[in-house]
Amino acid sequence: MRREWRACLLIVGLGVFTARADTPPSFAVAYSLEAKPGAKAYVVELPQDAYAWASTDAGLGDVVVVDAHDRQVAAGLYAPATPTAHPATLDAPLLAVPPSAGGVAGARIQRSTNGDILIEPGAAAVAGAPSDWLFDARQPVAAERLEFAPFDRDADLRIDIDASANLQDWMPLVRGATVVTLGRGDGAVDARVVKLQGAPARYYRVHVARGEAPWVAGTTAKVTLSGTVEDAAAIDQSPRRWLELSAANTTQSGQGVDYDYRLPAALPVTALRAKLGNGDAVARFDAIAIEGAMTGRQLGTLVVTSQGGGDGRPLEVARGRREVLRLHSATPLREPPHLLVEWQADRIVFLPEGDAPYRLLVGSHLGRRAAWPIADAIVALRKDGGPAWRPEPAATASVRILDGSKALDAAAAPFDWTRPLLWVVLLLGAAAVAAMAVSLLRKPKA
Repeated sequence: MRREWRACLLIVGLGVFTARADTPPSFAVAYSLEAKPGAKAYVVELPQDAYAWASTDAGLGDVVVVDAHDRQVAAGLYAPATPTAHPATLDAPLLAVPPSAGGVAGARIQRSTNGDILIEPGAAAVAGAPSDWLFDARQPVAAERLEFAPFDRDADLRIDIDASANLQDWMPLVRGATVVTLGRGDGAVDARVVKLQGAPARYYRVHVARGEAPWVAGTTAKVTLSGTVEDAAAIDQSPRRWLELSAANTTQSGQGVDYDYRLPAALPVTALRAKLGNGDAVARFDAIAIEGAMTGRQLGTLVVTSQGGGDGRPLEVARGRREVLRLHSATPLREPPHLLVEWQADRIVFLPEGDAPYRLLVGSHLGRRAAWPIADAIVALRKDGGPAWRPEPAATASVRILDGSKALDAAAAPFDWTRPLLWVVLLLGAAAVAAMAVSLLRKPKA
């Protein structure tokens, strides 16, 4: 009898594991991958349509890479490498900002399409020496040293220096620095160098807090800026893309107007812009992300003019997957505005395990990527390959629908027989133990 129970338990146990092996989780779509053979690791950028299948609740955990035998290979979300930098020294001309009377709008400072500084005098510019001067480093520089060109006369100045990435938001670098040139020859004082430290920035502002600037507006006064510059070729980021959307729904309310926009998929959004329609000159919008049961999360405020500028900057938002966005205007507009959405794709890195070709599977109610220690593997590869090492790019080629939306539907998911079969094994085991105990109790004593 013991042999019979053991055989029964063995058969049921094998059935459990066979059922587990024969019913792999289903996925919505599969992308074939094109990759150059021989690399130690590959990185693939998720295409836009993949986000329509990847479940927002899974955190991209339902994106896996499989080999030619449909077995998962070690993969995970790719973390960009730390950018490398090199020292740089550049000369830049000083541009005077015209002074203005107190209480009157001053000069308008903005950027051209290629990033050059444009200075338009204010409505009430006054005579006198400018106190603010700007210069353009032409690229983001982490400044370390600023040297003014020799003055043609003695000067004793106290200056403040600020830095900016967009000519709108200024970050203080130095306050009350001394710049002095007195006399000529032996015994002369010549202190025209200011030490700097701060985040990389392209634009710099010199404010003369005390004394009169020795530079003349319209001349070629120059400064020499030294610091470090990130290697553009070594920047390890996926490109940023823009989508222009039309309002899908407009709702009137006592508190203004809501314009709703639906993205083609739940994309990882990083910034927003708005563009007014014909007949509207200026508007202020509250940007809102619609989540769940139409609940909203405030993202920030956009001010837009008919010239498309407003304050000239996109609204930077915390990177996250957004599917429905709303612009709320306290005043009605003649036409619904257009919403421009910037998004940045995620990347999956994987190791060439198993046999090629590889496929990228996306979207599943049950299937999840295994918890591979992929980050540790990439750190080791970067250590061996040096700072310039990068995973070999892989590209998505053809896409094939597998189970489609059925793979995402919990109700349509195949029934998991593993749990009930395990319960059957446990119950049969308990029954076997009970039967053996009864047989031992009934056995007559020797």
